[in-house]
Amino acid sequence: MNDTGEMLNEIAMDGMLDDQCGSVTEDGMWFGLILEHKAIIQEDEQGFFDYEIYETEQLARDQFDAIIKTYEVIA
Repeated sequence: MNDTGEMLNEIAMDGMLDDQCGSVTEDGMWFGLILEHKAIIQEDEQGFFDYEIYETEQLARDQFDAIIKTYEVIA
């Protein structure tokens, strides 16, 4: 994991997320939103961590809202 990934993972572990959805154990995928860094992070059931950085906080929020809607349909 690179420095950015480590920093975002640490923020998540400290519970400093703006929003989150999903569940690794129930859904196989978990997502977290960190607006300060314009990032969405994710972890899958195998423990793989990934993230995406967006140009603006609004783009990150919009994408996160789309993820939430997808999981509402699946659930």
